[in-house]
Amino acid sequence: MKRKLSIAFNLALIMISVAAFAQMGPPTPAPELKKLDYFAGNWTTEATVASGPWGSGGKLTDADHVEWMKGNFYLLSHSDFSLPPEVGGQGSSLSILGYDADKKIYTEERFDSTGRHVVMTGALNGDTLIWTGENNYNGMQITSRFTIKMVSPTSYTIKYEVSADGGANWLPFYEGKVTKK
Repeated sequence: MKRKLSIAFNLALIMISVAAFAQMGPPTPAPELKKLDYFAGNWTTEATVASGPWGSGGKLTDADHVEWMKGNFYLLSHSDFSLPPEVGGQGSSLSILGYDADKKIYTEERFDSTGRHVVMTGALNGDTLIWTGENNYNGMQITSRFTIKMVSPTSYTIKYEVSADGGANWLPFYEGKVTKK
């Protein structure tokens, strides 16, 4: 008898939980994600890599196709890039951008054809989005800062900086302009 009562009680709990979940409806994207609409589309990058510990620098080009994943919770960016050979050469990457509503920060995870996996968080203030993260670059732990300034509906400027001492001293890595096709 006790066992039947326990089963009936657990079944009732499950049914109440299912009913409550059904009343909640499907999840909806955080309103902050709508601000990432700006980046949807096809973009080209022209930037200059500064000379530094990574080599003599040179030209960086990039072609991005950026689109929303179904549900509009994540923005996907497919990229084909070209860097100076000593910095990485040609390759491709996939970035996944989102928003963590609990922490109130933008998120990015990037995977590229050189095997690198980069994780960054971002804050948007007006027309400027600043991404920061800590990543491993050829066995060395670096802090990175990527600043995007939205100049017009079809262009923005970029500046990528790195630090080997946790952000006390920044080295410019590259700087340029991104244009919507």
